[in-house]
Amino acid sequence: MPYLMRGFYFSINDFEGLFYDISNIKNPKAITIKWDGYPAIVFGRRPNDGKFTMNYKEYIGQPGGQPSTAQELLDFYIKNNKNIEVGRKLASVFNAIGSICPPTFRGFVQGDLMWMEPLQPQAGKFVFKPNPYGVTYKIPTDSGIGQKIQGRQVGVAVHTIGSDVEANKETPIIHRRSMNGLEGLTESNQWCTLLTGNMGLTFKVKRPVKAENAARAAVKKFQTMGGDNFLGSITGSSKATLQTYYNRKVTGQAVDGKWLETKLTRPQFAVITSEENLPIIEALDNVYSTIAALKMAVLAQLEPQVAGVEQYVNDVPKGEGFNIDSPSGFIKLVNRGVFSAANFAGRAQV
Repeated sequence: MPYLMRGFYFSINDFEGLFYDISNIKNPKAITIKWDGYPAIVFGRRPNDGKFTMNYKEYIGQPGGQPSTAQELLDFYIKNNKNIEVGRKLASVFNAIGSICPPTFRGFVQGDLMWMEPLQPQAGKFVFKPNPYGVTYKIPTDSGIGQKIQGRQVGVAVHTIGSDVEANKETPIIHRRSMNGLEGLTESNQWCTLLTGNMGLTFKVKRPVKAENAARAAVKKFQTMGGDNFLGSITGSSKATLQTYYNRKVTGQAVDGKWLETKLTRPQFAVITSEENLPIIEALDNVYSTIAALKMAVLAQLEPQVAGVEQYVNDVPKGEGFNIDSPSGFIKLVNRGVFSAANFAGRAQV
């Protein structure tokens, strides 16, 4: 079955697979917190020679993108005309990150930097916001986690691990899967605080039957009305525009029929807004809204289970979301109406 957008429109079989994955996770720790850090990094020790290396996620697979010293990392940014500010920051924490990667470790880890200089307590809590448009984290200084933060130069949240990296890939780690604890990395030390995806927690999810049935009924109605044929009749660029339209809609960005008209060719806009196709578009709107509600039903179960760290988006107690490492691959659950809306709104003001 064709689909309009990953995360919103699935075939009936996709739904069955999605909820089988959620309901039958053999390892409950496969559900992990989606940390809102910046920048995203990949680090580890190369399988062939065991040397430690680290770089920005999108650069680790590029030629020369696996430096073995802080100076080599900085030289890579200078030579390739990359963002030198990012290069300097990464070079400044290169050795600290390397200190949690023991000589016997092999493979690569993906994570997010949470801070790059020692945090100062604020009203009894360590407060940090690595993404200026995203989540604010607060951790009590006297907690177990807080005691591992005091005086540490850098904090890194790790979430996925693999055997090696592949050249020129956006997500370069080979055989990528969610980390289950430290996975061979050392504990937090005097230079670096290590935050894991599950934070020692075991998340549980019950099947949200009511929301699932509503979404399944919406998809079935869309298909019965000829929705798949409709999607097959429009161009790839028009599908991409509709995907952007719905993504903007869920994140609170300005979007309406006029916006679509300016983004589509005149013939494609005529097809999509024709009287014949309007019922199909209405059915597609219902698919979008019911699947969004379905994701929120799962998020509503997971968010209250987070312990040890407070998460806020514009003072609303919400985090970025969660990752589920399922047999069918990674499922990302992000609160688009809160986290993504705040992220886009913040960037729009820059």
